[in-house]
Amino acid sequence: MTSKKNILLLTPSKIGLTETFIRAHIDQLNGNVFYLYGWDLDFKTEADITLKELYADKPGIFSKLKTLLPHFIYFRLQKKQKALQTKEAFIKRYIKENKIDLVFAEYGTSGSFITPICKFLQIPLIVHFHGIDASKYRVLQEFENGYQAMFRYAASIIAVSNAMKQALINFGCESSKITVSVCGPHQDYLSLTPNYTSNHVVAVGRHTYKKAPYLTILAFQKVLQSHPELKLTMIGTGELFDVSHRLVQSLGLEDAIHLPGGLKREEILPYIEKSFLFMQHSVVALNGDSEGTPVGVMEAMAAGLPVVSTRHAGIPDVVIENETGFLVEEGAIDTMAEHIMKLAADRELAKVFGKKGKAASQKNFTIEKHLDKINQLIYDC
Repeated sequence: MTSKKNILLLTPSKIGLTETFIRAHIDQLNGNVFYLYGWDLDFKTEADITLKELYADKPGIFSKLKTLLPHFIYFRLQKKQKALQTKEAFIKRYIKENKIDLVFAEYGTSGSFITPICKFLQIPLIVHFHGIDASKYRVLQEFENGYQAMFRYAASIIAVSNAMKQALINFGCESSKITVSVCGPHQDYLSLTPNYTSNHVVAVGRHTYKKAPYLTILAFQKVLQSHPELKLTMIGTGELFDVSHRLVQSLGLEDAIHLPGGLKREEILPYIEKSFLFMQHSVVALNGDSEGTPVGVMEAMAAGLPVVSTRHAGIPDVVIENETGFLVEEGAIDTMAEHIMKLAADRELAKVFGKKGKAASQKNFTIEKHLDKINQLIYDC
């Protein structure tokens, strides 16, 4: 049996509570996983210790050498020592000391930064794109040269939707290098049973431009004109949270729309279970930022909720129109409202959609299937 590989997993920032798919990679990839995070090779361990701190010299050692060695030898050693104190030197040392066999970079930006190191050390590289790294105009412009070098060197590139795969091909990546793999929802959602007779609707996602929470609020306002008994809970925080809060207030919808902010998974589950429908109005932001395949949509399907969302990025890959949910064009809040009202009026249809969505999720979009694909790529390197 082949021994497990030592895998270095990199992220541009420390993973948060809601990034369950990256945590699953750290905990469940088939290998010995070492995790570092940081921007532009300024890496830290998960305990927030920098590589510079990890490899710090004992204090005073060079002061003592200065008094013991001839000046020309001392300054030569000092120059050599400075070369070993760069961020590139630290990550090379970390890779060598931990006998890393493969680097797994979460987000294209991490892959771009580490490509020259991997190439120098002749270590295979797998890069997992997620969304903003494959769509935001500024990111694509800033990392254009780095991405091209990364595409040439990387053993495999992972995209989370067919739309993202095409975007990466358009940006210069060979199609043969790209594997499409949707990040599956946490298994806790599969054990839930929604309340199809309730009057609760739920939305889960950060209040960001690409999730357009203001459009979700405006669409739900239209629903309330015919179904004033319905309530919407929008779970999440972000740069547009204050905008959402002010909009709800200005429309006088405080009794109908609840904004609890960001919640942990175990706090989200009861909201999912008491709802009969999930809604999300994702759009391409003006800066180009787009979704990958929204985890919130997949978690809702796994729980058995019908989904009303947009034909955006990877959403059409997982939501089967008119079978597990309804999709509308970006910005079409009137059509979104109509579909929500249809499901509110026909709870049997909501139940049918929800059950089909759960079955499709269990069959096609589990975290196990996602990990199997990645582990095969690792094995093939």
